[in-house]
Order: sequence, then structure tokens, then C-alpha cells
Amino acid sequence: MPILYCHHESGHSYKVALALNLIGVPFEQRAVDLNLPRNERSADFRNASQFGEVPVLVFDDGLAVCQSNAILDTIARRYGRFDGRTEPERVRAREWLAWEANRIAMSLPHLRFSRRFTPAGSMLEAWFTQRLQSDLDRLNAALEHSKYLVGDETTIADISCCGYLYWADQADVDLSRWPAIVAWLARISAQPGWHSPYDLLHAHYPIRTGTRT
Repeated sequence: MPILYCHHESGHSYKVALALNLIGVPFEQRAVDLNLPRNERSADFRNASQFGEVPVLVFDDGLAVCQSNAILDTIARRYGRFDGRTEPERVRAREWLAWEANRIAMSLPHLRFSRRFTPAGSMLEAWFTQRLQSDLDRLNAALEHSKYLVGDETTIADISCCGYLYWADQADVDLSRWPAIVAWLARISAQPGWHSPYDLLHAHYPIRTGTRT
């Protein structure tokens, strides 16, 4: 079965695990100790990941794919799920993947990590917060008149953008200011196969204060 190298505090790992679980694809979890320098992490993980980061998904045919949104793209194409029903929908979904990587993934994860694990300082937190509020405004606007980000069904765009938002409270972010996002997260979490991050990912190697992943 596919092997997912992951960590239970990684929203990027969660995105991949969630996609597989929603599809119903069994997979093996292999936790990576993020407290270790990248060159000291396990040999099998380093062989699979050219960047030394989680997540990495090794498919059952041996293809190893890293970077969460690249993995979601590959999952959608390989399993024919969450990929959009038309070419324009598939293009729109991948636009959201690129947006997420440059926006939410550059704001919420860093703000959460600073407030929960290793402080980044007040100036950086203020920058992360300002950027995140802009990101959430944009996401909320897209969802005000649509159940999902692309079409009327869940796609990899939704799975990518929702991942870290289930941990918004750990960044001291109150999502009630963005009601369309709250309703969208509820729709996703009501789907068969959905589990919260800590229910889906096995807890290993707690992140120590001072760790820089």
C-alpha cells in the first residue's frame, strides 16, 4: 500500500492523509522526527524526499512524490477523484493549489508554529497575521456564493486550502469573522472518511520548543 511519510503536527501531511482517507485508499504512516536536522532523519525518508521535508507519498508502484500540492495533483489524476469534471475545473483547481502554496501556506502555518512551538517574534507574527487576514478575506469571498472552490463538488482545491484551517484556533485565529469559510469547513468535515488532524495522523515525536523544521 502507499507509504506516507508525515508528522501529526503538519497540516501539509494532513492534506494528503485526508485526501487518501476520503477516497478510501489505505496507506501506511511513517512518522518523521522533525526535531532532527534534515541530514539526520531516517535514511528511507531521505531517499524518498529530495527536499527532506514532509509529506512524501510513496505510491504502491514505488513512485515517490513530495510537496503536498504536487501529491494532491498526483492523487487526483491517479485515482480519478477530486479532480474536477471538466478541463476548466481541473485548471481552476490547480490555480487554487498554487494560490494556497503562496498564501495560506505562507501565513497560517508560520503563525501557528510561532504561537505553539518556537516564537518568531512580534514583528513576524504581525506580518503573518496581516497576510492571513487578507488570505481569509479572499477565500471567504470565493465561498460566499459557492459550496466549494471549484464547481459544486469537493476537489483537491478544497483539500489543499482547508488543511491548516482546522488548526486556526492554535494560531489564535477566530474564524467566525469569515462565516462562508466556517460553513465550507463544516461541509468538508461532514463527508464520509473525514477525520480531524489528530484523529487521522498518529502522534509521534512531539515538536520541541526551539525546533526549526
